[in-house]
Amino acid sequence: MFSRKFIIAGVALAATLVAVQTVSAAEFVYGSWVAAKHGVNTAGLEPFFKAVEKDTGGAVKWRLLAGGQLVSARSTLPGVRDRIVDAGLVIPVFARKALANSNVIFDMGPWGSDPVAIAGASTETVMLDCPECRAEYKKNKTVFLGGFGTTAFKMICSKPITSIAQMKGVKTRAVGSAARWVKAIGGIPVAMSPVDGVTAMQRGALTCLHGPVPWLVSYGYMDVAKSIINFPMGTPRGLSLMAMNRKSWDSLSVAQKKVMFKHLPGASARATVIGYMAADIEILAQAKKRGITIVPGGPEIGVLMAAHKKSELTAIPKGLKKVKVKEATAKRIMAAFIKNLKKWEGLAATAGGDVGKVAALFKSQIYDRLDPAKY
Repeated sequence: MFSRKFIIAGVALAATLVAVQTVSAAEFVYGSWVAAKHGVNTAGLEPFFKAVEKDTGGAVKWRLLAGGQLVSARSTLPGVRDRIVDAGLVIPVFARKALANSNVIFDMGPWGSDPVAIAGASTETVMLDCPECRAEYKKNKTVFLGGFGTTAFKMICSKPITSIAQMKGVKTRAVGSAARWVKAIGGIPVAMSPVDGVTAMQRGALTCLHGPVPWLVSYGYMDVAKSIINFPMGTPRGLSLMAMNRKSWDSLSVAQKKVMFKHLPGASARATVIGYMAADIEILAQAKKRGITIVPGGPEIGVLMAAHKKSELTAIPKGLKKVKVKEATAKRIMAAFIKNLKKWEGLAATAGGDVGKVAALFKSQIYDRLDPAKY
């Protein structure tokens, strides 16, 4: 396939050179900025890579380099584009300009609450109903091959904050349209990756995190959290579990691409159901045992969220004009996602959180409608 060298950065503060490795002809590299123990890696990607290697007779091998060894949240897209890595975890908000149209979907946090429905609807929208989304990945020499969903974002704080009224003036990690939600409840949004948020919270530069419960373990917030307002406050979507370099993808034979498509539905299902949904329940129980105060949040949050959702119908197209998304395009992408979400909410209910059934839905609703040879 090809031979090249990678600089592997250490996880120490100094970005010193610790190793240079030559990738073998049959091996692809996946650069993950999340921790090795993150559910996306352990539940979603690792079994996927093993299945692909087995079904290709060892012709397609993947090496997972986690914990930001090669790419960060913000450098993953350019890293895949420049083939520093062959594929990676791309979150649209960390490539706001490069993936402007994809951020329309990402910003629709208030719509829906079922992780499976959101994952399915957003992945279907990108891969089948948003040519602008696919075009901007192509412009960056990458291809969006699959997505996943997270559980609802809550308010996780390093101080005993137990009501929305206490959020006034509180510095809170929030990105994309979630920054508008934080402002709506009186907080001060601070844009940063969840990895950087832990350090900021430890240093007192950040008090709260707008994020899902599994991050308590996958990023280490359990050690600094004192309280959780356990009320669904939106979720990101349009997340790329597998954004692959276009040349790397095209280097595969049609048969090998078919193997990738065969196993991607399972990767998406496991990352969503095991990596987030099951982990959410388990880790929330752990947090309770650790003495972290967990409150449901009052009815006023629901009222505020409903008003916020209504305002987002105009705020999303308006906000994305800054990155040159046409208003008509934004509204069309939003409409496509809402239509797909309604369908997927019904489908997700039939799956009941069963990984096999969820994978089957991803296959029938998305991958069976695509030709891997032409995608």
